Amino acid sequence: MDEKLNVLKDELIEFFNNPKYKTKKYRYREIKKEMCSKRGYKNDLLLRALEELIISGDVYYDERKHLYRSFPTELGYVQGEININKHGEGFIINDYGKYKVRPNDLKDALDGDIVILRPTNKKDHGHIISRVDKIIKRKDGLVIVEVTTNNGELVLKPYNAKIDHPIIINGLAMKPLVEGDRLLVKINELSNGKYYGGFIKGLGHKDDPDADLKMIAVENHITIDFTEEAIAEAQALPTEVRPKDKEGRLDLTDDLIFTIDGEKTKDRDDAVSLRINEKGNYVLGVHISDVTHYIHPGMQLWDEAISRGTSVYMVNTVIPQFPHLISNGICSLNPNVERLCLSCIMEISPEGKILNYDFVDTVINSRKAMTYEDVNKVLEENELVDGYEEFYDNLVLMQGLSTKLEREKRKRGYVDFGNNDIEIEVDENGMPIEFKQRIQKTAEKIIENFMLLAGECYANYMILPSPLRIHEKPDEEDVEEAFNLIGRSGIKVKSSHDIVNGKVIQQMLAQIKNADERNIVANIMLRAMKLAKYDVQNQGHFGLALPKYGHFTSPIRRAADLLAHHNLKQQRDNHFNIRLIDVAYDDMEKVCRHITKKERNADQAERDANHFEMIKYMSEHLGEKFEAYVTYVNSRGIFIKTVDGIEGKILVEDLEGDHFYYDDATASFKGRKSKIKIRIGTHLVLTAVDTKKEYRTVNFGLEEDDFKLLLNKKRGA
Repeated sequence: MDEKLNVLKDELIEFFNNPKYKTKKYRYREIKKEMCSKRGYKNDLLLRALEELIISGDVYYDERKHLYRSFPTELGYVQGEININKHGEGFIINDYGKYKVRPNDLKDALDGDIVILRPTNKKDHGHIISRVDKIIKRKDGLVIVEVTTNNGELVLKPYNAKIDHPIIINGLAMKPLVEGDRLLVKINELSNGKYYGGFIKGLGHKDDPDADLKMIAVENHITIDFTEEAIAEAQALPTEVRPKDKEGRLDLTDDLIFTIDGEKTKDRDDAVSLRINEKGNYVLGVHISDVTHYIHPGMQLWDEAISRGTSVYMVNTVIPQFPHLISNGICSLNPNVERLCLSCIMEISPEGKILNYDFVDTVINSRKAMTYEDVNKVLEENELVDGYEEFYDNLVLMQGLSTKLEREKRKRGYVDFGNNDIEIEVDENGMPIEFKQRIQKTAEKIIENFMLLAGECYANYMILPSPLRIHEKPDEEDVEEAFNLIGRSGIKVKSSHDIVNGKVIQQMLAQIKNADERNIVANIMLRAMKLAKYDVQNQGHFGLALPKYGHFTSPIRRAADLLAHHNLKQQRDNHFNIRLIDVAYDDMEKVCRHITKKERNADQAERDANHFEMIKYMSEHLGEKFEAYVTYVNSRGIFIKTVDGIEGKILVEDLEGDHFYYDDATASFKGRKSKIKIRIGTHLVLTAVDTKKEYRTVNFGLEEDDFKLLLNKKRGA
């Protein structure tokens, strides 16, 4: 059946793309006459073939006129999966270009839908401005709605999407609802100007504790609860290492091994050890929790871990990849208990180069659960923290190796864009009281550098299809645009003809002495970079300047690492059927796409949660003044970050003291009288104006008194 369907689809493509009639439009009866009457195909097979060709973008169907034709590429039409960001803007990026759809032109498209775009002749930051022509296929049609009132009647207001038509659900389902209730509904086809949605599940009331975090999770397609079967499997696992578990393993329980994590970490999945051997080389052990000893394909826990893709960290909560019974229990490398590990043991030259490595099944006993904070006190402040005395020499040795590895990274062109992670301090009631930028110090660099080495060894070792971490080179056009924006913003940097080069970008960032300006420039350059992702085909890692790299060190919280451990053991122990290699490649390709998507969802959820905390904080500080730096400017407004790390926006109408307009030549808002330019890097004193909870944004304004401060600075007063 499928073979016959594929043959018919090929014949239809040939039929529609006949050079003589490429733009000809056909009624169904004409196609049926050719394919059914003349060529003998069944009517139902023809309908199925046409439907699949419409979804794949080979055939265009005009519903209004009931006409079929070859896809109108000559008119510039584009078909693909649309991704919609938190501002309600849609994007499609394909081999033909980058396309952007403004919120008012989405025509009810939802994130992940397959749509046809009709491009305009306008551009916005390298994207062709387009309009949704029509929706070809819904991804899932899931929309979060909040119950509100309109003229005394309860109505459903979309919370995470722009829907131009009302959503109606069954009257019985509406009956018990009250204003403020949140629901997940599924919309289908538009009928009589309305969407008739199906009730999926209630998400609680907007005033419930943690209601917003729960909604953020659902909004980003993150599964919260585990199935009963998965919980039962977790409860059946041993709570301590049994004698039979240790059989055939290298016993490292007498070695000096310990973990270094954040103060609040409960799922410790990596431990480290370091010594000098008789040749004068370093012997570095990166010991990773052997999760695959307990959890493997065929188990519900395995399926759920792959489905979730990653643990999700939102403010001070975690939605784990595995139940806490596992992630904080038998698979966590807690101190003073035996734990099973898959250890990457490396011999490294005194200069910091990998000489050889091996992957070994081990049993360890971590001597101490160290924290970054305490290790930094020991190594940076020369403070001998209580309980760290016996580890001092080993920590100094680790610091020395890490410094050499850092030097090697920079030599090969590693680009350090800095760290945008925010730490949020909350009070006993869960209210945010302080925001600060997370700084990577010595201890954090030690662990990062050691984990990178293990990931490099894993990637170089693997022959079987496995998830690799790839970061493609940026497009030259995007990097050039970023350099132009930096120049137009008044930040002077020397460039090179070879701009798509990690060393050039690294040298450019090093030219900027002002730390705030450097962070801003790093963020502009980051926008020009492609996102790292998982792929079965190696394409190198541009940011790390490595020819091959993979994630290996966090199987408790990342599905990629779990798969890496499983496949590595299959290869090492000759348990893989080589005749299935092609199937394995296809399957792994799909899995890589899936876990990349889940990682993006998790990242977005974490950002949304941080913005939600910023709104909670700023709602209590409206009218107060804050120091801030401009991080980005476009025609729609000025984006800022306070010195505490709170992100916000200034609308043009909230700029007092002058009439400001957007000047594209200098990428700034310019005052008509004062000629003051507000652009990337400008330091401002701003007033918190209001918060928009539904858009997770904070609006700031520049008051006249603070404008005068800016004016005086310009005059050199």
